[in-house]
Amino acid sequence: MFADDSRTASWFPIVALEGPSGIGKSTLLHLISDRLIRDGIRFEQCSNNDSGRWSTVIRELASGPDRPLTLALSTAAARAELREGAQRPQLCDRFVISTLVYQRFAGLPMEYLYAANHPLLAAAVTFVLRLDAEALLARRSSQVRKPDWFKDRLGIGEEVELYDQAAALLTANGHDVRMMDASADEKTLAAQLAAEIKPIFQRSGAS
Repeated sequence: MFADDSRTASWFPIVALEGPSGIGKSTLLHLISDRLIRDGIRFEQCSNNDSGRWSTVIRELASGPDRPLTLALSTAAARAELREGAQRPQLCDRFVISTLVYQRFAGLPMEYLYAANHPLLAAAVTFVLRLDAEALLARRSSQVRKPDWFKDRLGIGEEVELYDQAAALLTANGHDVRMMDASADEKTLAAQLAAEIKPIFQRSGAS
């Protein structure tokens, strides 16, 4: 861990929204952002997979299982670039927990994935959206989902369990992880999340 590196201590806070595919993260991020903006909170909205120069590389690597280590290190590099380039607090779609789920499913040890990513969790708060497998299946049935190697092979129950295990690992190592019941309607859940995120950003002088 980079405990002696003062650069990580000066990073802006990052709030990551995590959870299994199809649980509603993208919609919630837009609703949360709208609420924070109306309240005068200044922040950057980003995506671990779709922000910055690493987006194309990550999407290409995620289409197959043949280079899991390259994919894991590419997503870590994308996170490092997000953190080091931030000019304000960040609200992010997916972060470290996703790697502990999907690259672990691809065959990499969770301990290695955590070791490669834990410096990037400085000043990070992770909200993990949770539904049981039956409720998640019902929600996915109303969505059009883009296929990829992970979505096509990872069962719903296993995906939920891997998220629970990844959240438990970060919690056990002292990181700020908050489990959120995602069964409420989107507007209600967005209001709950925005109420928790607002003071995190305000403490950094974001308003």
